[in-house]
Amino acid sequence: MNAEVVYQVAKALPKEEQRLLFELLQKEFSINTLQIKKTRKVVLTKEDAVQYLLKNVFNKKTLVKEQ
Repeated sequence: MNAEVVYQVAKALPKEEQRLLFELLQKEFSINTLQIKKTRKVVLTKEDAVQYLLKNVFNKKTLVKEQ
């Protein structure tokens, strides 16, 4: 028996039995839907952001040019 056959059999089950099968598989394989977390990459640190703002936004040369 391969996974495709098992999948077809599981799809043929009534919804309640599918739910029960899912719960049994979760217990068997210790699957927890909350375990799947994406790790975010730090694109810009707070200090880098402050330095960028001070250099590019709150720069006196920039303020003088706009006036």
